[in-house]
Amino acid sequence: MNYRTARLPVVTFSLIGLNTLVYLVSWFCYFQSDGESQPWIYHHLWLTPDSSAWYAYLTSMFVHAGFFHLLGNMIYLFLFGCCVEDLLGRDRFLIFYLVGGFVAELVFIASTPLHFASHIPMGGASGAISACMGMYLCLRANTDITFKYFYFLFSRGDYGEWEIPAWMVVSFWFLKDLFWMAMGIIYPQPHGGGTAFGAHVGGFLAGMGLMALFRLGERQRAAAEPPAEILSPEEIRAAAALNRPAPTELEIPTIYLHVDGVQSGPFTLTQIQSRLAQNELSLESLYWSEGMSRWESVADLADRPAP
Repeated sequence: MNYRTARLPVVTFSLIGLNTLVYLVSWFCYFQSDGESQPWIYHHLWLTPDSSAWYAYLTSMFVHAGFFHLLGNMIYLFLFGCCVEDLLGRDRFLIFYLVGGFVAELVFIASTPLHFASHIPMGGASGAISACMGMYLCLRANTDITFKYFYFLFSRGDYGEWEIPAWMVVSFWFLKDLFWMAMGIIYPQPHGGGTAFGAHVGGFLAGMGLMALFRLGERQRAAAEPPAEILSPEEIRAAAALNRPAPTELEIPTIYLHVDGVQSGPFTLTQIQSRLAQNELSLESLYWSEGMSRWESVADLADRPAP
């Protein structure tokens, strides 16, 4: 993903752990009861629109039909979730993840022939993970995703990698699922089975919608705040040059930068202020350090005294 998290992705790892735990417990119960636990699990934990309790809309996000179903979802959750959690903050990411999964379930139900009268159970984390992908596209559309490959044929092999823009990769994935969702609506399968493409599409759109609402709320909050003294870029850089302290061996690099979708760091405050003063760093860049709940404008560091 060409992204290094600045803080431990606690929520993403917890979600991966919870999904895995539910699968292992279900697997253990299945073999302990000779398969008799399976109907109970489908009835109580999976979402069956015509009969499930309200809590099944939550529990169905953590159940999987098999090992490879779980493995594939957890790989995608790790790749996209860690990045989105780091950029949004832990609390906000968890809320967006669960809301995206709920919307994904509703869209899937709406795309099935019987809608809320359907008696086919559905489950899996892919709807919520698709919301992560939608949020990722909004946050890092202009970055590249690296693909690695290897092969072994007879006695010879090779490996390598190539990069594709994130907007192209994620858009292709979404359009592919949108196509199969449309095929499912045109040629419905009354007995269900297979991949819930409608949940993928719904989750992806929910993720993008949540990011749009979040950015709108941020702009409204910024507009409601009392106006502060507005400095020109030249004044900010001059302040950075004037207040920049002499480098010290005791200064520890703790600041991470996010510039045009690319993360780098850590840096010291002196290094950041030096780059601002020399016009090497755009004022639209973002920064984060331990203890912050979200990324902030690097212009705030221009006249901050060194620790």
